[in-house]
Amino acid sequence: MSAVTVCVFIFEQLIQCRYGLVGAIAFGLLTFGLRARLHTLTCVGLVAVALLLAQ
Repeated sequence: MSAVTVCVFIFEQLIQCRYGLVGAIAFGLLTFGLRARLHTLTCVGLVAVALLLAQ
C-alpha cells in the first residue's frame, strides 16, 4: 500500500466524519470526474462540495 493511497483514505475518512455521507459522495464524484475527465461529474462534485462548505 503506497503512501498516497493511505493519505487519500485518511482524507476521505475525515471528509465523511465531518460532512457525512453526502460529503463522501461529493468527494467521490469530484475525484472520479477528474480521473475520468468527465466534466459533468466534476462540476456536480464541485457544486456539492461548495454547498457543504458554505453551510
